Amino acid sequence: MSTAATLFQDKSHLVATLLIAAMQFVPRDRGEALIRKWLPRGDGLTVDGHQALAMMADAVLLSSDLLLSQPSTTGSTAFDRLAKSRGKLAAAEASAMEALRRSRFRLLQLETDTQGPEVVVRDVMSNERLRLVGEELPPLEHGTALFGRAVLLQEDVCCLPGATTPLDAAAFAVARGHAAAGAPGLAAGGRWAEAVYMHVVRLGTMDVPGLNRPEDFFDDDDDDDVDAILDDLDPEVRDLLMEWSDLDGSPPDLYLLQKTRKHVDLESILGILFVAAMSEDMALMEIADGFQGMLFALLETVQRRERAASGVLTLDGIAQAIDGEIARGAFPEVVRDYFQDCRKQLGGTTGLPKGDDAAMARLMQIIQGLRAKTVAQGCTEHEALAAAEKVAELLDRHGLSLSELEFRAQPCEGIGIPTGRRRIAPIDQCVPPIAAFFDCRVWREHPKGGELRYVFFGLRADVAAAQYLYEMVERAFETETNAFKAGALYASMAGERRTATTSFQTGLARGITGKLRALREARDARSRSESGRDLVPVKAAMVDDELDKLGLNLRVQTRGRAKSVITDAFDAGKEAGERFEVTPGVTTEE
Repeated sequence: MSTAATLFQDKSHLVATLLIAAMQFVPRDRGEALIRKWLPRGDGLTVDGHQALAMMADAVLLSSDLLLSQPSTTGSTAFDRLAKSRGKLAAAEASAMEALRRSRFRLLQLETDTQGPEVVVRDVMSNERLRLVGEELPPLEHGTALFGRAVLLQEDVCCLPGATTPLDAAAFAVARGHAAAGAPGLAAGGRWAEAVYMHVVRLGTMDVPGLNRPEDFFDDDDDDDVDAILDDLDPEVRDLLMEWSDLDGSPPDLYLLQKTRKHVDLESILGILFVAAMSEDMALMEIADGFQGMLFALLETVQRRERAASGVLTLDGIAQAIDGEIARGAFPEVVRDYFQDCRKQLGGTTGLPKGDDAAMARLMQIIQGLRAKTVAQGCTEHEALAAAEKVAELLDRHGLSLSELEFRAQPCEGIGIPTGRRRIAPIDQCVPPIAAFFDCRVWREHPKGGELRYVFFGLRADVAAAQYLYEMVERAFETETNAFKAGALYASMAGERRTATTSFQTGLARGITGKLRALREARDARSRSESGRDLVPVKAAMVDDELDKLGLNLRVQTRGRAKSVITDAFDAGKEAGERFEVTPGVTTEE
């Protein structure tokens, strides 16, 4: 091989490497949208296994290649973003990158066969003659039409690093007759390529093993069919699918479930649902069973989060999204039917409580009665903490009356607490101590542009008690703040009253949280001395186990530097937060 030929081969291989690297900069959602658009719509489609595999493989591969050079809203392509990420490049890589950025789609026809010493093609639209270098092509006859991304390495030398598609007579006619055929510019080239690729996906084209089909594509072995479709899936989803398929009916382990739950979002669920439904409809049962296992894990997690009052994704919301995809022609009706069947099968796995024992029902009634009587009337900090201690006593008494087996059988639930605020406030410092006081977990949800909300998660009665105490503290903040504003200290702070109010509330939060921690310590010590049993570790293990099943990505956020406060106002608030006695201020009849 001559020195020039070697240089062209090396450059073509570098171009192919850069093209693969650019794939990571293609937005996944745009690729999925194209695939849904290209795949045939309606339920009347009948295809055999090989056709189904070819259709799915073409849709994934061709959409990825097309989107590489399709500009985003900012005007940059995946190649531009790759070049920016690499920084300053060596001379050879810079030259290959520039050639790749100038690449365009071409309709080519072989002037020679592919087995000779040199492969020559003619650009059908511009009539240019080009020499092909790079990867060896499978046997193709003179006159065969090819469509793909061509990268010029020299004026008359090019390579085809992307998806090279052989065209039959019908596909060739579509490519040659399109209004944008051969036109310069990214937009025109993109429209042309999309029209050709949509035709190829929907109606098919020549099947050439080693070019647009695997070498063993026409084998009758079902395992080869599975391998062909797996090769074209997103790597992370493919790996998960293979793990689910390998279970062969056995239950998944915790590690596999945790990895799967990371995909609990509407986009991922719709994508997996679409492929699962289509795979089952095409009778690709090994693929369909694996996806169904994944899908059930995702849908069950959505259901559990609904019960925990966490997030905004619900099964009804997924159903509405499916209806929307069908209405705009992106999904066939079979996807809705498949989801409805899955939802029916999922119905018995909710874990929702079917009923309460008499003691639990009475306890919940007491807590709800306290909420109705006290919270609606407003209360002081003293009354709020006294009520909290009373409820804690009732909870402990109920817990100690249960055997450990009965105790562990209690369901975990969640309650969402809307704050009506978009910003953090001093009262938020009280939320973690409230949760800890009643053995709950708590997290904050703050959707972009939306209001803050807290979710308390734990045993049913504990969560109800946490909600009650939060509302009591909220009323106490209102009552104590109004009293502060009516006092002489506030009146003397003209020009600083907003800061004074915040300082007072910060001190109030400090006082309440300190007292809650002290009460909690005294409660634990009393419980251990009276019963010899410590419920805290048992509850913690139960709640943590159920929390893991939600698959939430919770992060512990460290507090920033403390804000400056007006000392007198802060001290007044702290003093208000500490003005209480252990004697319960709320009593109940049992």
